[in-house]
Amino acid sequence: MNSKTGTNNTPKLGEGIFLMKDVANILNLPYSKVRIGMNEFWEDYTFGEKGNKAVNFYTLIEFYTFYQLRAKGISSQMIKKAHQRIAKDLNTPYPFARNIRTDGKHIWFDFLEDIVNADGKQQISIKSILLPFLKKIEFNEADIANRYFPLQNSKKVVVDPKYQFGQPTITGTGIKVETIGKLYKGGESQKNIASLYDLRSAEVRDAIAYYKQSA
Repeated sequence: MNSKTGTNNTPKLGEGIFLMKDVANILNLPYSKVRIGMNEFWEDYTFGEKGNKAVNFYTLIEFYTFYQLRAKGISSQMIKKAHQRIAKDLNTPYPFARNIRTDGKHIWFDFLEDIVNADGKQQISIKSILLPFLKKIEFNEADIANRYFPLQNSKKVVVDPKYQFGQPTITGTGIKVETIGKLYKGGESQKNIASLYDLRSAEVRDAIAYYKQSA
């Protein structure tokens, strides 16, 4: 987005490492759209070698917000402008990874809405666009995103950059969803998997559902 404020293009412990294919799988988006969007707007936020670029958790959440806005017809240029102004106002390189309800001084929704509607041809309700998917994001006490729940209406699978470098795990454990999915694909029953890892049947079921979704 070219609105960096002290970003560092190196992976940091606790911020996760997500390749473009990881971003696509976690957000359930076409890989081509993720690659194009990242290269066009978040190139300055990536790290790694060409052809094997990666981003941290905050950039993943930023792209999630970006895509939701784009899906509702808001132009990339409008989103970029909003990103730059909010980044400056909040003094952060990751404004879309903040709790966008309020920063204590400005109502983020209203601020973004003013920017978009000032340049657009129609009145757009940013709140109605963003509120539904905000339920998938958990914010810490500093109002910064710290966990993302990729499944609809379930928090049994989580993307937490503090565990497994951000790869999806079963909430409250360090067990990777990929491990559960591969066991099930290999012929293990859900009951046996639950017993083996001391998990609830619902946790195994949702892990398998996510694995199938991202396969």
